Amino acid sequence: MKIKSLILGSAAALLAVSGARAADAVMAPEPEPVDYVRVCDAYGAGFFYIPGTETCLSINGYVWFQVGATSQKNDNDSQGYYFGPSAKTPGYNNDGWNTGSRVRINFDARSETEWGTLRGWMRLQADWNPSAGKTGGASDGGVAIDQAWVQLGGFIAGYGESAWFYQFNNSALNYGSFSWGGLYYGYQERSSIRYEFGGKTGLYGVISLEDPADEYSYMPDVVGRIGYGAAWGAVDLVAAYDHDRNGGNGALDDGNKSAIALSAGLLLNVPSMPGSAFKLVGYYNSADSNYGPGSPLTNTWFGGGQPEYSVLASFLYQATPTLGLIVSGQYFSDVYAVGTKDKIDDSASWAAEVSAVWTPVKNFEVRPEIVYTKADHFDGTVSGYLRFTRYF
Repeated sequence: MKIKSLILGSAAALLAVSGARAADAVMAPEPEPVDYVRVCDAYGAGFFYIPGTETCLSINGYVWFQVGATSQKNDNDSQGYYFGPSAKTPGYNNDGWNTGSRVRINFDARSETEWGTLRGWMRLQADWNPSAGKTGGASDGGVAIDQAWVQLGGFIAGYGESAWFYQFNNSALNYGSFSWGGLYYGYQERSSIRYEFGGKTGLYGVISLEDPADEYSYMPDVVGRIGYGAAWGAVDLVAAYDHDRNGGNGALDDGNKSAIALSAGLLLNVPSMPGSAFKLVGYYNSADSNYGPGSPLTNTWFGGGQPEYSVLASFLYQATPTLGLIVSGQYFSDVYAVGTKDKIDDSASWAAEVSAVWTPVKNFEVRPEIVYTKADHFDGTVSGYLRFTRYF
């Protein structure tokens, strides 16, 4: 019995060892530690580290729906052809109304180097406007790159909004009025190489070499800004040199196709009303050029040249933390005929605007905007829209 028990015990031990080794052979490896997404607070809210790197990424944007209308006539009407809101605003049907939607997504990647912040920024955008198709416009635009920039320290290169009205590191006097449309300030997007210095406070500025796009020349347009920002507001002076305002089509034979545009701006924060501010901007052109504020006078007779000078004033009243009210006005002197230094007599015009920004809940905005434009000897035009926007 003892021998039998010993044999059985030895067999059981061998089976146990064999089973343990078999179990060891098929056992799954220990899981590797997971590199979870980490919040990056170096550049403000919304940034996170791309896993495995020290690069911070932000993804944001918005979706909007709007309904708009205008009383403007078509371009064959002898009463004139005017456009209320600025060129930023999606087109309207002539003497009619439309609806439209937009989606915009921004990608912003940043990291720190010994030369400063290294940044890559890109905007994707698509618009849908079924009413525009009735007048020959694109009714359903595909997704496209709207803007794209690469930045290292103060050096910035890419495609996007012109330095004539936009600076990255100090936005106090960017654009025109406080409204989204901004009235008339010369909105345009350009390929450019620029250098910016300064920040929100103290001395700031930019120098930008911009691709004229419509010219056949090795000479870029040059835009420069110098300004000062403080708790009370900001001031700036902007100058732009358009090397060949004629676009190289030979229509000008005066031997001097260049033009200079100037802009001076003042922003005053209202001490007793937090969030409220007053803005005053003056514009001057030596001739019709790619810069300046533009003009609401755009009928087929005059072609829509630049005014000799213009003055824009805008007031933002922050009535409550969720409601802002805006009232603005702008005057334009005699307009230059397109591509010339010839001013059109009695072509003065003006524009008035009322707008509101209501955010009943966080990241949801309701924005109505109405603009009235009037030129000497022509009927006035009313244009406006109501927009609902969800930011993310």
